[in-house]
Amino acid sequence: MKKLIVMVALMFLVAGCGDKKVDSTTDESLKSSLEAVKSSLSDEKKKEFEDAIQALAFSEIGNIFEVAANPDGMQRKIKDKLDGKTANEIIAEGNLIIAERKKKEREQALNEIEETKVKIAELEQKRSAAEKAKEDLKKFNVVRSRFYFQKSSFMEEAVIELTVKNQTQQAVSRAYFQGVLASPGRSVPWVQDSFNYKIAGGLEPGEQVTWKLSPNMFGEWIKAPKDRKDLVLTVTVTRIDGADENPIYDSEFSKWDKEKLEELNTRLIGLKKTVQN
Repeated sequence: MKKLIVMVALMFLVAGCGDKKVDSTTDESLKSSLEAVKSSLSDEKKKEFEDAIQALAFSEIGNIFEVAANPDGMQRKIKDKLDGKTANEIIAEGNLIIAERKKKEREQALNEIEETKVKIAELEQKRSAAEKAKEDLKKFNVVRSRFYFQKSSFMEEAVIELTVKNQTQQAVSRAYFQGVLASPGRSVPWVQDSFNYKIAGGLEPGEQVTWKLSPNMFGEWIKAPKDRKDLVLTVTVTRIDGADENPIYDSEFSKWDKEKLEELNTRLIGLKKTVQN
């Protein structure tokens, strides 16, 4: 394997035009013939020839497992590929390999462009639906929201008290919320967390109800300060499910969705550049 790598590196360093040919009968003849060919090359041809040798060499190498299994055989294949060829012949063959590789890269990029466009369209549709859902969810109105602690048998427990009114045209079986607990004058909220509530019997159109919800005693809400009297709870409805337990409106467009959309748009730009080049 080491010998093969040295040989390929050697071929990258030497190259040439004219009638001189590469003789790969032995390592010594390979080295001397490559040096002789290179001596007649212009600087521009040297670079073109080196690129061609690299293309020819790696077109024979295959995958790393094949190289590791039979490095001597792979070395012989590369030597045979170069043996008896002039610089012009090697450049011509190398250019064909490079052109074919670029063609495949372009075809792959075009396929990936189409796949990426589909994914972007799906996420943009989801974002658009989420924005519309935000407006529709205003029909499931949080009339009043409070947060406080009350004493239970063993400890003080957090309570989220909500009064909601269903002004949609459908019965709601479960509601999802995003809550922010803050104090006036403070820039950082005490708690920011999501929660949901399965409504026993559902909430029919036009009905209003008050719930006293007990958040998870090991969750974020229990961390709220118990000695503050200025806690303000702001609650936003993010989704409601119908009687069939499927979403009626869903405004979720997560941070992951946003980052994925940005990533895909950046990738699309890169793929288009690949095709243009």
